Amino acid sequence: MFKPLLLLCGLAISMPVLAISATSQDIAGIRAAMDDRLKDSESAKIKSVRIASDGTTCGLVNAKNSYGAYGGYQPFLAMKLSSGKFYVVGVGRESGQVCESKGI
Repeated sequence: MFKPLLLLCGLAISMPVLAISATSQDIAGIRAAMDDRLKDSESAKIKSVRIASDGTTCGLVNAKNSYGAYGGYQPFLAMKLSSGKFYVVGVGRESGQVCESKGI
């Protein structure tokens, strides 16, 4: 009885999720949520943001590092909360892998 349930859960995770493009209000919320993750969140350039129906948010961010130079676009993973605010789960390769596995 448990094997079909586990198989079903595995299929649900690997299926692509419908996602929409972020609005300018969403981008502003993501930028505010990046304060805890980036050395210079004010310099952040955010692009290719997609929000899934479950609130999972994926995109690319490029911000200045400690030396004042842009380090290149990195994938990020965030969650859009029911309040409309965002929580950034992570920035980096692993975040991109999660987004890719969810089809976002």
